[in-house]
Amino acid sequence: MNKFSSLAAALLVSAMPLMGQSALDSASANAQKKLEASLEKLSALRETIGAEKIPLTKERDSLFAELRDLRREANRAQRISDNQSSDLSSFEDSINAQDEMVDYLINLSAEFGRTFGSQLDPSEYEFYGDKITSSEIAAEDPHISPVEKLEAQKTILEAGLSRMESLSGGATYEGKAITSDGLLEDGTFVRFGPITYFASESGVAGLVEQGNSTEPLVLPIMKGEFDSGLIALASGQEGTLPIDATLDNAMAIEATKETIGEHIGKGGIWVYPILGFAFLSLAVAAFKAFELMSLPKPKEGFLAEVLAKLASKDKEGAAHVANGTSGPMGKMIQQGVKYSDHNPELVEEILYESMVETQPKVMRLLPFISVTAAVAPLLGLLGTVTGMINTFNRIKIFGTGDAKSLSGGISEALITTEFGLIVAIPALLLYAILSRKAKGYLSRMEKMSISFVNGIKTIA
Repeated sequence: MNKFSSLAAALLVSAMPLMGQSALDSASANAQKKLEASLEKLSALRETIGAEKIPLTKERDSLFAELRDLRREANRAQRISDNQSSDLSSFEDSINAQDEMVDYLINLSAEFGRTFGSQLDPSEYEFYGDKITSSEIAAEDPHISPVEKLEAQKTILEAGLSRMESLSGGATYEGKAITSDGLLEDGTFVRFGPITYFASESGVAGLVEQGNSTEPLVLPIMKGEFDSGLIALASGQEGTLPIDATLDNAMAIEATKETIGEHIGKGGIWVYPILGFAFLSLAVAAFKAFELMSLPKPKEGFLAEVLAKLASKDKEGAAHVANGTSGPMGKMIQQGVKYSDHNPELVEEILYESMVETQPKVMRLLPFISVTAAVAPLLGLLGTVTGMINTFNRIKIFGTGDAKSLSGGISEALITTEFGLIVAIPALLLYAILSRKAKGYLSRMEKMSISFVNGIKTIA
């Protein structure tokens, strides 16, 4: 049984290679056939592709060329559009610039009209007032075109040029003005550059005040010294023409000048105590100067003569010489002669007592001058403080825009300080001079007393 199985297995193994080889050959043949068929298809496909490739390539190149043309056309159209937009924007900017230029010219000419009006002499409003008003109305009228506004401004420009031409060599014209008497009179205006004069038919002449008043105001010039010359010029003849190179500023400064009384009145209440001290100190100084100058002074050699009499034991003769000299020095030597036979120390004390008695009489009233020199600036400072308080009170009411309302307090503040210093400085100088003179007199007495005592000691 086992042998039979082994034999069957061996036969089976020997038969399997024969069957496998046949299948492989068959599969190989099939594969070869498929390969050849595929190669034939591939070749046919390549031939088809080769045949279709050239037309497709040509068609692609044609499409690319068309695309390039379309892109060029699009770029050109874009450039044209951009250029047109740029030209339109530039045109709009140019139009806006022109509009701005027109507005600027209108505003500039309107400003010229306002300036022109402010520079006119009051006597010229009759000729140029309507044109100035029309120019201002046209500049602010929103219902007229810029061209119409420029036409209105052109009128005022022509008027300004015409005025400059007429005034370059002087001009005269008829009109009315208010004279210094307050009367509105007919007359002739004489215009020379920026200065205008007026000569009335009644013979009143003067300078026309610059300003914006509706009627010209005539100011007299130096109390009428040039009236005859102005009247001659107004009538077409030759005459002297006064020129104020400051354009009325000199006359304005002249108008601000004030009298001493007016100046004092602006200083307020504290000026009067300062002036009171000033008058009293001046009176005291004058009295004291007279008193010091009138003090008797012994003649030259007076003391030597007295000492010589005492040295010769002639006390009565020495007393006679001493009695011949009046004043504090004479009285002092008289006392010295009276007690000359006493101890020199006692005589010295007696002479010193006489000097001490004389000192208050010589120095009296001088402290009042010193007090004036000290009090006057303090009163001025007090007036300054009062004036500044008044100024700040007015600032609360009127603000800082109205200078006239503040001028009163400022004037009070400054004028009191001014008068305080004006009084204090001379008072201080007078005190120094008079005090030095009084002390000099006392020093001379002291020197004489020392010489007298030394002379007595020598005699003893």
